[in-house]
Amino acid sequence: MTPERWQRVEEVLQSALDRPRADRAAFLNEACAGDDELERETNSLVEAYDEARDFFEESAIAQDALVIINSDAQMHPGREIGPYQIIKHIGSGGMGEVYLARDPRLDRLVALKVIRAWLVSDDALLRRFQAEARVASALNHANILTVYEIGQDGEIFFIATEYIDGLTIRERIRAADLTLKDVLEIAGQLLSGLEAAHAAGIIHRDIKPENVIQRHDGVVKILDFGIAKLLEKPSPETTSTTSPIIRTETGVGVMLGTIGYMSPEQVRGLPVDERTDIWSCGVVLYEMLATQRPFDGKTNADTLVTMLEREPEPLFGTRAQTPAELRQIQLVIDKALCKEPAERYQTAAEMRTSLEKIKTELEANKQTGAVAISTQTKVKELRSLAAQTSTSGFRRAIVMTMAALLITVMFAAAFVYRRYRASTIPPVVAPRSYLQMSEAERLAFVEAQEQRISNMMGDRPVKLNNEALRVIKARVDRYAARRNSTSLKPDEENLRDVYARAPEYVPVIARAFAARKIPIVVAVYLPMIESAYRPCYENEIGAKGLFQFLPGTAQRYGVSRAEMCDVNKMAPAAAHYIADRMAELGDDAQSMTLVLLSYNRGENSVRDSLRQLRETDANYERNFWTLFANRSKLDQTFQKESAWYVPQFFAAAIVGENPDAFDLQMPALSSFARDMSEKR
Repeated sequence: MTPERWQRVEEVLQSALDRPRADRAAFLNEACAGDDELERETNSLVEAYDEARDFFEESAIAQDALVIINSDAQMHPGREIGPYQIIKHIGSGGMGEVYLARDPRLDRLVALKVIRAWLVSDDALLRRFQAEARVASALNHANILTVYEIGQDGEIFFIATEYIDGLTIRERIRAADLTLKDVLEIAGQLLSGLEAAHAAGIIHRDIKPENVIQRHDGVVKILDFGIAKLLEKPSPETTSTTSPIIRTETGVGVMLGTIGYMSPEQVRGLPVDERTDIWSCGVVLYEMLATQRPFDGKTNADTLVTMLEREPEPLFGTRAQTPAELRQIQLVIDKALCKEPAERYQTAAEMRTSLEKIKTELEANKQTGAVAISTQTKVKELRSLAAQTSTSGFRRAIVMTMAALLITVMFAAAFVYRRYRASTIPPVVAPRSYLQMSEAERLAFVEAQEQRISNMMGDRPVKLNNEALRVIKARVDRYAARRNSTSLKPDEENLRDVYARAPEYVPVIARAFAARKIPIVVAVYLPMIESAYRPCYENEIGAKGLFQFLPGTAQRYGVSRAEMCDVNKMAPAAAHYIADRMAELGDDAQSMTLVLLSYNRGENSVRDSLRQLRETDANYERNFWTLFANRSKLDQTFQKESAWYVPQFFAAAIVGENPDAFDLQMPALSSFARDMSEKR
């Protein structure tokens, strides 16, 4: 089937599905106009749609795994497909059947989906499916469904993915138990996953509540990259034989996606980029808060007209009546749903940052109890709270009018007095410095910034529990307490003086680390916790220099003892050491925490700790924070020393990346590395 033929089938099908069932046969007879093959193909698809909803809104790998077979019969428990053993049938869709299966090689559960044979009997459709499956398998992020394998067993083509035990966001919306915290965390993780996909040049194009699932531990996963499109990033070094991803393109004029969630440019069949996913995220965020879509109609055509020509109803009443906290959320959604892509958030990270700020303020409300709305507020209560604000608004207006009259009388006298006193009264500074924050605000600030630093370290950042956040916060508190210190002791120096030493060395260090493809944030803050940027500092066991190498380690990496104070020698050696550890332990955000630990503890000790933990918990998450949570099971050296090394790194980075909050009177340290790369 040619692409043009497939487009014609899709056009006729969509028109038929917009009509009552009783009228479809007559419409198809007229629309196909003697084209028996077209009428036969479309009729078969209409029948499949009636049997299983959303066939054409579900793409080639619409759920968490896929298997193509030549039989539509359900598989019985115990049957094997490749290495996988079927356990039970867990779901159905227009495309086929979904099974829970076991992979005996790694003793883990996987999900398999069986596709109806006639859907892939066409070679072009099969090639499209295989290409799209490879798009999904190329992504590796904590918030994106992991594809384990794309394979074939006889005439059966299959894909196996991780098995997700949780609820889709559609199910969470229907349960009506979402809180503002739930909504903001789901949206934040969704955007984090899309941020990684976009960085890989992939846009999803079908974000909707059914394609986002939340595990019972709160982790959100994006499903179904079945109609994903790769952004063109031409490179002379990349050829069709070397590229790990098969590029999939959709012709201009072809509309793919789910009506109600597609962006205006998708609906018009125009070229799309990552901003189309931002629109869809705005729709999902609106729906989580309102329990209904912002654009809806009786038919698909009505929905499209509503989306293209009208603005959605305000979530919480008129702007003047909406509480400030809800008004901020409304502004985020309004920006995401701008009909012109240039007026939307330009990146997922930008939208995620806006939501994190709102969450921080709502967390503070929860602690102080000063306002009725906080992260614990139920979504179903928001409209009534907004209505209460509206009712009290009229009474407040009367009071404010009377107060305004009094203020007017007082203003003239106050004006003269203010003119007299203006030169002697210092300006009022907003309490935005860390030391002026409440305890709740500090913890929320640390939580948001820890995620920011983790994202700078790589993909798959882990969400920390309260204990881990408080450990980092305690070290941030210690840094902040040194703001006005006059001590010259290594761990008590004035904070501003310590960070002021770094800019001189950051460009050299960043250049060496960038050459080894090591995250710049590691390059910048590793010497901060090792030597506080004292190039010739030597500790009591003989470790020396910015990176505190022992002489034997320095020699192994090509630096003599006499050269250990030379940053031009030590920076490449430290980068080489870190790169070696990354090759052994991994390079995503979680693995990088183990790389940092190995810098303090040694590579062998880290492997021993992981092996020791695996003996008691085979399903542990492989990162430093898991070791930290289980530190009582590890040796005394880890408990007394190594357990605090990575939290110290995060604290140093949080301070250095937020100089205004700590009165450092300088730009963020990582900006000096960026300045270096721009000059080059």
